[in-house]
Amino acid sequence: MVYHYDQLAPVLFGNGAIELLGEKVKELGCKKVMCVYDSGVKAAGIAPKAEASLKAAGIDYVVYDKITADPTDTLVNECGAMAIEAGVDGFVAVGGGSSMDCAKAASLLLNHPAPIEQYFTAPPSFLDCPCPVVLVPTTAGTGSEVTQVCVITYSKDHSKPSIFMRSALAIVDPELTCTVPPSVTANTGLDAFTHASEAITAKGNNPRSELLAVAAIQKIAKYLPIAVKDGSNKEARFELALAANWAGIAFADTDCHLGHTMADGISSTFHTPHGYNCILVNPEVMKLCASALPDKVQIVGEALGETFTGTETPEQIGEKTAAAVRALMRACGIKSPKEAGMGRQQFVDCYKMAMEIDFGLRMNCPVEPTAENVRAAYEQTYDNYQ
Repeated sequence: MVYHYDQLAPVLFGNGAIELLGEKVKELGCKKVMCVYDSGVKAAGIAPKAEASLKAAGIDYVVYDKITADPTDTLVNECGAMAIEAGVDGFVAVGGGSSMDCAKAASLLLNHPAPIEQYFTAPPSFLDCPCPVVLVPTTAGTGSEVTQVCVITYSKDHSKPSIFMRSALAIVDPELTCTVPPSVTANTGLDAFTHASEAITAKGNNPRSELLAVAAIQKIAKYLPIAVKDGSNKEARFELALAANWAGIAFADTDCHLGHTMADGISSTFHTPHGYNCILVNPEVMKLCASALPDKVQIVGEALGETFTGTETPEQIGEKTAAAVRALMRACGIKSPKEAGMGRQQFVDCYKMAMEIDFGLRMNCPVEPTAENVRAAYEQTYDNYQ
């Protein structure tokens, strides 16, 4: 077996790292950048910190602040057109995965003809991006700052195709996450957990990814319930930012698999948050993976604090790991599908969308996904987490 390790973008990590933004953008040769934010980042006072750093370094900028959850091709095209008109030579995204993914995709339109949707291909297109893109996450979850993936919602059918590109730099400042509300803290932190658990159990798993993913899960299991209850806890925020970053690096090498495909099926139907959708299905996905890779699923369970005797069957390993995941979900206040207002039949019917989208992700699962076992995983998700 030959493994491939990659580091897609350099990372600056630490409290106060946002203050280095302008200096680093200048080092990349940029004179005028497009800053991509959402309204929450502005309201939290984070956007002014980024702008102050750019001003101090003599970097001119324009702002695109129309980001919404699950950004669409329409938003990307508008952002890209505004950047071209303004004559920018770089992008800075400060926010969650939506802001970072929109900035990534929009930056491509400086060097590739619009509209962005022409690059929605299967498998995803990899597009060269000579325009520097600097990513500053404000949530501890998506890991988008260290992956080549930008996920965009296709307005035509609400699917979530991906485009691949490389950004120039990630700046991870844990203090920027201290104002994130409890529900978003939980959803994004558990999104990072799914990145790590799917990286460990993916067909393309590798030793470095596993090392980072296990460490990420251990930190999430310990610190996420603390941060959900007390968002001002700086130790918890620091450790979760590190965990999300490590989980992002882990799945950048291996890619995710069936859990993310199933989550996209839920998102297309109910338009609920990505991280919430991912964690809902994770226990049943781990059970399915245990039939093929019980040793890897056991690693996930052990990272969560579960103990194993060494005599368990693959089915028992899957069940114990799934129970440990559900315990973490309950500790973080994650609602069941029923509590979230999802009807059982409509929820189960998400399997149809899951079998139509994300073929590459779906087939990275160690067990071949079929209409039957994916449908069963939705049924068990609904019935087993109450």
